[in-house]
Amino acid sequence: MPTFDKPNERFTTQVEITAPDSFKTLSNGYLLSQVRAGVGLRTDTWIMEKPIQPYAVMMAMGNYAIVEDDKWRGREVSYYVEPEYERYARLMFKNTPEMMEYFSTITGVPYPWNKYSQVVVRDYVSGAMENTTATVFGEFMNQNAREIADKDHEDIVSHELFHQWFGDYVTAESWSHLTVNESFATYGEQLWRRHKYGDASADELAHDDLVKYLLSARQSEPPLVRHRYSTQEEMFDLISYQKGGAILKYMHGLMGDSAFSKAMKIYLTQNALKPAEATHWRLAVEEATGQDWNWFFKQWYNRGGFPMLNVKYDYDDAAKELQVTIEQKQDSSFVLPVKAEVLYGNEKSVVDWDINRREVVFTYPYKNGMRPVVIPDSRNWLVGRMADNKQPGEFKAQFLHSQDNYLNRYRAVAAASRLLTDSNAQAVFTMALTDKEAGIREQVSRYLARQSTKKLQDKWRQQVAMMAVNDGAARVRAAAFDVLSAWKVEGSKPDMLAALADSSYNVAGAALNGLNKLKDDTAYALSKAVLQTDPKARLLFTALEIIGEKGNAADVELYTGRAPYLYGTNKIGFAHAMTTYIKNVRDVAAFEKALPVYVQLVNSESIGSYRFAMGSFFFEAAREYKERVQEARKNVEKDEARQKLDIMKEYAEQILAGEKEKDYQRQYKSAMKVFGS
Repeated sequence: MPTFDKPNERFTTQVEITAPDSFKTLSNGYLLSQVRAGVGLRTDTWIMEKPIQPYAVMMAMGNYAIVEDDKWRGREVSYYVEPEYERYARLMFKNTPEMMEYFSTITGVPYPWNKYSQVVVRDYVSGAMENTTATVFGEFMNQNAREIADKDHEDIVSHELFHQWFGDYVTAESWSHLTVNESFATYGEQLWRRHKYGDASADELAHDDLVKYLLSARQSEPPLVRHRYSTQEEMFDLISYQKGGAILKYMHGLMGDSAFSKAMKIYLTQNALKPAEATHWRLAVEEATGQDWNWFFKQWYNRGGFPMLNVKYDYDDAAKELQVTIEQKQDSSFVLPVKAEVLYGNEKSVVDWDINRREVVFTYPYKNGMRPVVIPDSRNWLVGRMADNKQPGEFKAQFLHSQDNYLNRYRAVAAASRLLTDSNAQAVFTMALTDKEAGIREQVSRYLARQSTKKLQDKWRQQVAMMAVNDGAARVRAAAFDVLSAWKVEGSKPDMLAALADSSYNVAGAALNGLNKLKDDTAYALSKAVLQTDPKARLLFTALEIIGEKGNAADVELYTGRAPYLYGTNKIGFAHAMTTYIKNVRDVAAFEKALPVYVQLVNSESIGSYRFAMGSFFFEAAREYKERVQEARKNVEKDEARQKLDIMKEYAEQILAGEKEKDYQRQYKSAMKVFGS
């Protein structure tokens, strides 16, 4: 389609699609007409009457089932899915009409388009895309009810829907300001969760997003609004999305619900069907609050980096007071208004902290001889890192008195995991195992899986075993089985066998993995049997990993036969299992049969990061064979490893030749050194 591919361009559309009679079509706006166009053909004409940006234009055709959900204020809400998934469509896109109503309410701007359709396509490179009135999703959305119960994609559904306001109704003026689209869509996920599932669910997602950003963050990073970039693709990163969303969460906290909603309405109304910049958002915030927000935008939108706080506590029993010192450890300081909580036994008060210098000190007196306990950034607004240097007993108090705050309990558990020789830290773990939130119970289970001290394993073994069988959350049952597997609890075998029939693929996969870790002779046979039941997700990949460890020549068809039918992130789990087989199979003919199928699996993937993950597994297998060449004691083992390494070189070159992205090419070329000159 010849056009100006710029976000500040807008136009109306008339899209005419000629397709086989049996196909359904979809585009922006509404279906004007359907006319026969020859034998077995039909031309559908779609009209978009409001101007939209070029990248929001879409068209789809295929053998779709169209599932209509409850209308939203009389407007069509529909899902285009492959017939196999027709009965799951409402689960795949659950709560869409309710989301439309909620987002219309909090923005003060009713959903601005004539309909809302969502369509699943194959080989899509962008995951999902907020095409106006007709959002496109990759095939990762294709899930049955059992998969959805383990992991749905409701966050992506809410993300793309909120784009219909932020991104489509009002669009970034240039790629430099992309964050006014993506930060809102990312934060929209949290807003929806808070509305539908409560504060804990939203806070868990907010924490996950912040951690994703911080794991890649650096002080020299570009700002949220950046005017220098090599390609527009650079803008679609953790800064525009996750950091931007975290900054909006911080703003929302500072402003309050009413002002934040008012600011969104002003921004959307004043810039409707037009491009806008971060400055327009600032002006809307200032109009809604009657305050100057230049300081905030200068700091968070026009400057990179993030704060790193170190919180120290000095209890002076003689003076009967606590001094809390907050140091900013990054190069240049931030202005950080936050909330803190001060605990005196069961009494709790909220105080304002204005962290406006490199070091600030707050002083709190003892009460009736009782030492105060302080929870810094108790509303969890900080977009950065914080070292909280409390003692185990103080973290125990934080956990006990934060029953209304998921993240304060989460932080207490994380701190306790580093202090488990202390009885107070152990008490935090014991409480966390029965916490009301599944996320906390899962979190403490993950820490326990890494716990190697027999005395501590004995302390919690029975409780973990009960969780594996009885916990109401599948993700907690799975995490508990992972603990029992890591601890090699032989007495859990009967429960693991029973859990193979669990309604959750995740739990069944964890149980099967546990049987294998316990060296149960039946794990391989059970895995072969599992493959006859059309398993999905973790259960499938665990079974294939176990079979791969055996490396039987006859099992090669289990991999080569499935490879062409995998897609999306499922390919990554499958590829890892297939490389396990490639590492362990002794038979050269089976080995050679697997390699071209694996290369096709990699080179046919359209999403670069997925492709590179699978390619990296292949080079990892090659490195293992190289180590065998160097370390094998018997000549026959050296010769076998060298022969396989030589065979792999040809296929590694095909992976390199098939890679189009320069950064991945560079990393592959470096990895080719494993094969020598």
